[in-house]
Amino acid sequence: MDRLDRMIALVRRHVPDLCLRDKRQSRFMRAVARAVRPWNPHFQSHYTTVIGATIYLPDTPLSRDALAATLAHELIHQLDQQRWAWRFYLGYALWAPIWRTRRAHWERRAYRVDLLLAAEAGDAALTRRAEQLVPLFAGPAYGWMWGGDRAARDFLAPAVAEVRAGTVQAEEPYRSILAAWRGEA
Repeated sequence: MDRLDRMIALVRRHVPDLCLRDKRQSRFMRAVARAVRPWNPHFQSHYTTVIGATIYLPDTPLSRDALAATLAHELIHQLDQQRWAWRFYLGYALWAPIWRTRRAHWERRAYRVDLLLAAEAGDAALTRRAEQLVPLFAGPAYGWMWGGDRAARDFLAPAVAEVRAGTVQAEEPYRSILAAWRGEA
C-alpha cells in the first residue's frame, strides 16, 4: 500500500461512505463557484470542498501524495462535521465577524495536518508552510477569516508551536494520520 491507499483506508475507518467527486461534475459546486468567483476565482481549480462524506476535488490534478495530504486535511473537517453537525455548517455559511473565529478555528484544526506533514521534511518546510497559510486566513480565498496578515500569523503561531513541540503528533486523529503518512499503520 502506498501513502494514498493508507490515507484512504484511514479516512474510510472514520467515514465509511467516503465519496471523492470532481467539482466540475457537481451542479451544486459549479453554482458555488459562480457565487464566490468575485473574491475566489480559483474555487473550482485550487480548492477542495467537503460536505459530509463527499470530498469535492478541484480540477487541477494532484499527485498521489498531494491527494493523500488533502484527504488527511479533509478528514479533520469530516470529523468536525460529525461532532458539531449544523453548527459547523452555520459557522461556514455566516461571515459576520463573530463567526470568523469559529470558521478560522476549524480551518486551523485542519491545517494542523498540513503543518504536521510539512514538519516531516524539516523545520524550514514547516516555517514555509505556515507562511503559505497566512494569506488563506487573512485574504479573500476563505472569505477573510482573520483580520490581516499579522493577526493571521499570530493566530496560526500556536499550531506551529504545537507541531514543533510534538504535542499535535500525540493527539488523535493526528497521530493516526501521521502513522498512515509514514507507513506505520
